[in-house]
Amino acid sequence: MPVDVSVVLPVRNGAATLDSQLAALAAQTFRGAWELVLVDNGSTDGTRRLAERWRDRLPRLRVHAEPGARGANHARNAGCRLAAGDRIAFCDHDDIADPGWLAALTRGLDEHPAVGGFLERESLNDPRVVATRPQRAGLRDGGFGFLPYPLTANCAVHRAVWDRLGGFDEAFRYGSDDVEFFWRAQLSGFALGYVPDAVMHYRLRPDLPRMARQYYDYGRSHPMLFRAFGAAGMPPSRWRSGGRSWLGLAAALPGLPGSRRARAVWVTRAAMCCGRVAGSARHRVLYL
Repeated sequence: MPVDVSVVLPVRNGAATLDSQLAALAAQTFRGAWELVLVDNGSTDGTRRLAERWRDRLPRLRVHAEPGARGANHARNAGCRLAAGDRIAFCDHDDIADPGWLAALTRGLDEHPAVGGFLERESLNDPRVVATRPQRAGLRDGGFGFLPYPLTANCAVHRAVWDRLGGFDEAFRYGSDDVEFFWRAQLSGFALGYVPDAVMHYRLRPDLPRMARQYYDYGRSHPMLFRAFGAAGMPPSRWRSGGRSWLGLAAALPGLPGSRRARAVWVTRAAMCCGRVAGSARHRVLYL
């Protein structure tokens, strides 16, 4: 039977959360024929064995081992090459898809070549963690002053988009992987749509050290984005705004001891600023 939609799910060492996402995918209300292409990118925690146990509940489940080059974009590209559908949706192993998620994304692809859905952040996360990435609707702009983009935790494209772009750029990682792909798609003439009914319950990093590491990696990737897209219109960072960020961090220090939420926000912002400094040095471009 032909497949209408392929769902590509990259995973590495996701055994702690994968069951919940697979249960959510098994409960999708989408009426068409769809498959799940799960790409195990070098897991060492039994992820692949866990996934195999879902074959009776996800009959079109395909589990593919991709142990070589690591990285979510590498795994996504491997999944897209295997995918049988002309439409490809993407999600992550540590989130939980709403029952109508795939149906909504597919409807969105009736009108747009690429779409993103709504990331619901409050149900799976502590309020202190949510404070670092507040709930908002619509496509992200990341504060770059350039093009919008969805996260690959909740998006879908026509295969023609992936083919035309030559897949995801595997050099981009650490939070800029999806940004780069969807910016390149729009610059290539593919319109991007937003589907608010495609709800993904999104899991943030649960503790401060992992949150700080994630934001440091985000910041480190921003100069790389500017090196790639500055000529296309991505605005440069300004010394004045960069200076305000550091001054704001200094000004917030006295209020940190009495508030766990304020400390979480401060640490993530400081980590991103430090990451941008490191990324600027690495990529030989100034973006602070």
